[in-house]
Amino acid sequence: MTAGTLPNLSAQDQQEIRPGPDKERTLHIAILLATRNGAAYLPEQLASYAAQSHADWSLRVGDDGSTDATRDQVAAFGRAHPDHRVALEEGPRAGAAANFLCLVERAAAETPGACLAFSDQDDVWLPEKSARAIDRLGQAGALEPGGPVAVHVCRTRLTDARLNPAGLSRLPPRGYDFGNALVQNVLGGNTIVLSPAAAALVARTVPAAREAGVAHHDWWVYLVVTGAGGLVLSDPEPGVLYRQHGDNLMGNHGGIRTRLKRLEQVSRGLHARWIDSNLAALDRVDTLLAPAARHLAARVRDARRRGPRALVEVLREGQIRRQTPNGDRLLHWQARTARL
Repeated sequence: MTAGTLPNLSAQDQQEIRPGPDKERTLHIAILLATRNGAAYLPEQLASYAAQSHADWSLRVGDDGSTDATRDQVAAFGRAHPDHRVALEEGPRAGAAANFLCLVERAAAETPGACLAFSDQDDVWLPEKSARAIDRLGQAGALEPGGPVAVHVCRTRLTDARLNPAGLSRLPPRGYDFGNALVQNVLGGNTIVLSPAAAALVARTVPAAREAGVAHHDWWVYLVVTGAGGLVLSDPEPGVLYRQHGDNLMGNHGGIRTRLKRLEQVSRGLHARWIDSNLAALDRVDTLLAPAARHLAARVRDARRRGPRALVEVLREGQIRRQTPNGDRLLHWQARTARL
């Protein structure tokens, strides 16, 4: 997919700002930012990229039809930072997940060997976020040629709309695995950093995810990385100030408002439809999965076709689970009532 042109911007604003002489790109981070009418908070997020202690970064912005000052702010940021490549592109206008996956596809093709970092428009990165991700990925060997598929995530410092602190995000008590990913997403999408191998892998799956209508880019990353036998490297230190405000798409995983919203999604069958899309997309890329993950996804797919009793039997085997005992009970209720 090629980048489109953006209306209401001059040719200079639309031109990508590229660095001068070539330099070592092994530790390069391509920041992927999905925007839509984010002008109220975007300047602070953009400033936090410039304040990163890890200085080898570029920025690729997919804008989904903003009508406020978002595009002008990005263009001005690019002019102010000519040593970094800042690209402002037309997004697919099909929701945040489609925007991010489109950005992954473009960035993996144009900056091979780079790490890809997802960013939301209304957060603020702490200065060591990128450096800590690079350090952890490097320790795991994920920055070497032929290194493992790996994704780095970190905790977030929850704040209100004015960045007043409101606690820390919770860590998943049961860790990360494909059995959990089949029924629950616990990756903080606004903290994800993909290793070069993970970036290439996820990019290969974008057409399948697009065709199946995958609804959540971070959940899809969780499925693909763990399904391929990759690593999830979780940093217990916060790397992002995560605003909680009325326009959040989902909000903090552990927040009461978010949990109530998720229960409503389960009762309405929306969660089951998301799993439908995820499984359909996984079926299209099953050759990229490890044999055990391919088998488990096929078993779940078959059990869902056969009905609640078959699905409950699969759950009783214990490979598929949520992060808490109460979550497991909810999962079994979903299975018995055909909401899974």
